[in-house]
This record gives sequence, C-alpha cells and structure tokens, in this order.
Amino acid sequence: MIWKDTGWGTILFLAALTQIDQGLYEAARVDGASRWRQLWHVTVPGIRGLIILLLILRLGDSLTVGFEQIILQQNLVGRPASEVLDTYVYNNGVLAGQWGVSAAVGLVKGLFGVALVLGANKVAHLFGEAGVYKK
Repeated sequence: MIWKDTGWGTILFLAALTQIDQGLYEAARVDGASRWRQLWHVTVPGIRGLIILLLILRLGDSLTVGFEQIILQQNLVGRPASEVLDTYVYNNGVLAGQWGVSAAVGLVKGLFGVALVLGANKVAHLFGEAGVYKK
C-alpha cells in the first residue's frame, strides 16, 4: 500500500512545495535561519494544509486493508486467522448467501469511515485549516 501511494503523494507534495513563496526562504536566510529552521518555519507551514487533507483522506480508507492480497492467500493461512471485514463480507455474503449480515457489516464499516473523516475534519477546523470542506 505504501509503494502504491508514494507516487501520488510525491506529486501532491511537489506541487505544494512549488506554491511556497521563494521570498519567504530568502527572508529566512537574511534573518540567519539555518536549513532546518527554514524547513520548520517556512516549508512545514506551507504544506500543512496538504498534510492535514491527506491525513483526513487516509483515515477514511484506514479500514481497508488490501482485500485482494488477503483473499488470495486465505486458503494457505486459514480463514479464521486471516478474516478481516472485507473478507468477512465476501465470504458470508457472496459465497454463503447471508446478504443481510454482510450488508450490515459493510454499512457499519462505511459509517465508521465517514465518522473518522468528519471527526478528523472537525479537528482540522480547530487547527484553522479548511480540511475536506470549509465551514
């Protein structure tokens, strides 16, 4: 998952870094700031909004753990040891035909993901950032 998201994250962070005013770096150098001070006081505040936005979006996806990899190796490891929410919904809903229980588990997982995103967005608003949406 990390390798899959690294390219997209790199593009976003490079785009955010290009939007930081170079005059801020020049002013920090004139004031005697070291490279670390420039990083902490110019770069990090410049990309703070993107960091918070990506954190919020990743929280919404935190309950998804790679269904394909787990379902492909489930026979070797054993179903009780490798059961996660996604495989539970698949095994009980699609394979066993228990649609009601599987739909309920999927719905609760989705609602919990939405609650995580809305809670993290509220925390972002407390820090003065826009988050996923503005107030």
